Amino acid sequence: MLDKNLVKFRFQKCINTYDDSAVIQKEMAAHLIDLVLCNCGRNFSNVFEFGAGTGFLSKNILHQISFLNYCANDIIEESEFCIKNIIDNAKFLSGDIEKIRIEETYDLILSNAVMQWIADIDELLIKMHNALNDGGYFAFTTFGEQNYKEIKDTTGVSLEYLKTETLKEKCNLGFEIVCFEENVQTLCFNTPLDVLKHIKNSGTNGIKPLNWTVSKLKHFEDYYKKCFGMNDKVTLTYNPVYVVLKKK
Repeated sequence: MLDKNLVKFRFQKCINTYDDSAVIQKEMAAHLIDLVLCNCGRNFSNVFEFGAGTGFLSKNILHQISFLNYCANDIIEESEFCIKNIIDNAKFLSGDIEKIRIEETYDLILSNAVMQWIADIDELLIKMHNALNDGGYFAFTTFGEQNYKEIKDTTGVSLEYLKTETLKEKCNLGFEIVCFEENVQTLCFNTPLDVLKHIKNSGTNGIKPLNWTVSKLKHFEDYYKKCFGMNDKVTLTYNPVYVVLKKK
């Protein structure tokens, strides 16, 4: 079972490095807002964002979405300062989105690169459905099965990413799927150790502790270069998924 305390700890540790390292997540935030503008419109009364982090998505919301009230949430308390530096009159709810109470209702709920950390997708979808006004939208990004496939193959450690069809089936309950997209992107690094540094600096190493020894690290480097080397570089795969739902 996913240790949310470890997830929180890893993201707290990388709050100062996240913006420079999480390049794919930044692109995902921008594209999600494009999909919202194309499929849902621009004008909303109440907007809620969970897993706001350092504010990639919040910046896009501020500049491209018209809203009266905005509320953000994150599992780490430090996120509040990041968000209020972007949207100074934002409300902030601290805590695990799966556990906190959502008292108000919203016209638009958004989340970027968070759903893969959710232990019970079905319960969260119900929670978001209940937090939406009639005809409201829930737009989010997550990652598909190919995400970090090199890390899974090399270390045996991976989040349990949902199959595309499974995620669609879950979203169809109570929602109309307005938009569903996914793609595969590859980042290149000089060495396998640079891959580990990238993962650490983006906080996505919060699955389980890996107790590295000199011999384990050497094996990791050798295997990674052998299996995922390309033109004196090594690769890391991302599999972004974009979903826009409308409450039935």
